[in-house]
Amino acid sequence: MQFQFPPRSTRGAVLGFTWSQIALVMAGVIAAVVALNLLVASQRGAAIAAFAGCVALITLGLLRFKGRRVTEWAPVVAGALLQRRAGQHEYRGGPYAPDSSERWMDLPGPAAAYVWLPATATDGTTQIGLLHHRKEKTVTAALVCYGTNLILADRDVQTQRLTDWAQLLNILGSEYADAGLIRWSVTSRAVPDTGNAAQRFLVSRAVDISSAAYRSLAQLTAAAAPAAQRHEIYLAVVFDIARLSKEIAQAGGTDAAIAAVVLDRLAGIEAAVGEAGVTTGGWLSPRAYAAVIRTQFDPDDQEVVDLRGSTAPISAGTAAGVEPRLAGPVAARTVGWNTYQHDSAYSRTLWVAQMPRQQVAATWLSPLYMRTTTRRAVTLVAQPVPAALAALATRRDKVSRAGDEVTKRRLRLVRTAREDDEARAVEQIDREQAAGHVRYRYALLITITARTLPELDRDVRAVKRILSRAGCEAISLAGEQDQAFAAGALPLARGLKPARGWSA
Repeated sequence: MQFQFPPRSTRGAVLGFTWSQIALVMAGVIAAVVALNLLVASQRGAAIAAFAGCVALITLGLLRFKGRRVTEWAPVVAGALLQRRAGQHEYRGGPYAPDSSERWMDLPGPAAAYVWLPATATDGTTQIGLLHHRKEKTVTAALVCYGTNLILADRDVQTQRLTDWAQLLNILGSEYADAGLIRWSVTSRAVPDTGNAAQRFLVSRAVDISSAAYRSLAQLTAAAAPAAQRHEIYLAVVFDIARLSKEIAQAGGTDAAIAAVVLDRLAGIEAAVGEAGVTTGGWLSPRAYAAVIRTQFDPDDQEVVDLRGSTAPISAGTAAGVEPRLAGPVAARTVGWNTYQHDSAYSRTLWVAQMPRQQVAATWLSPLYMRTTTRRAVTLVAQPVPAALAALATRRDKVSRAGDEVTKRRLRLVRTAREDDEARAVEQIDREQAAGHVRYRYALLITITARTLPELDRDVRAVKRILSRAGCEAISLAGEQDQAFAAGALPLARGLKPARGWSA
């Protein structure tokens, strides 16, 4: 089965130009007129300065830098400078953080407003980790999922799995979107297998440990331990409390009521994921959720957390996972424009700005998972768009493109092949929406983590090469690495801007 992603839209307000670009060009034209008047008035110095301003304004309006327009860089640079000016580019947690309550979790940046909501499953004993964002009025939970081998499966099996996944996307985007689900993400992280699962499996299942075959396999698994990786998959879902306000009020309006309403949705989502053929391991408990967040910030804790969960005796009072209020980092800061330092490691997050333009197979991203040995997290953040808003956005896009086509015809401008592809993509999206498919806003983020900066640079180059061979265009989120880490490395389903008058 082949897929083809639509090209990233280059349409602007007028003929592909945004209003900010048009404003800068118009300001440059005005500066040129002023320069001519000054030149006529024999004010040569002022005229030269005005001409220089004209060139600078037009250049800023039309120039692109690292995949973005200069006008798109302006708010990023301004925000980063203000952050540094206010001293917010450095974070101190742990014993240096403010006094913490039991529900508090010290996290840096936009994740600082998360608190834990106590929640118990219907069995009366299982604790489920719910993160309540006090400012955004949302509740987040993460479901453990286990992948299956799609590459070696038969063609019919592959097709069935993809069909089931497509049906799940429609369920999440329609049924549960109406029930308060506003965003979800799939995070696949690769971490060193410090516990050597292969060796533990061999020891627990071996019948004859004196045979030559056992000794050979034991040596093989022991030698492979330093390079072994463990892949973990989490489906994070985010609910809007405002959309659930009526049910929450009927349940009492307390934190317990919020948890009860959300837990009811979680049970249905887990069942839908299971029906799609995805094996699940239950929703993360507070300690397990905190362990994932903690080990992302401090990779050196990975071995300790793994041992605590697998070999520590229960009688010793050592529970698996991490104390929920200790999930955050002890220290974190942005290093330059492209690196985020946190506890024992450095990270850099890439944004896949353009998906493959040519037709690709369903396993087109497999090289990223199979040919990388670095510690990395791949996160797809998706937000279902309401049907009415999606239809309005498509209609507006079609009208704008028709207007651009008429204007170009009158001005005798050339129509490029990319513009033809974008127009066909809009028509295809319109047909899919008419057939009942849910439209999504989405972003693909990849966070690479290493112990040193040279290792990080090497690993980032390797990941970029793999993405380039797959037909993707990846951009390092310069000036936004602290926010990008929260979106790309943590299963919190963050990373999409608010949809204000949304357009594709």
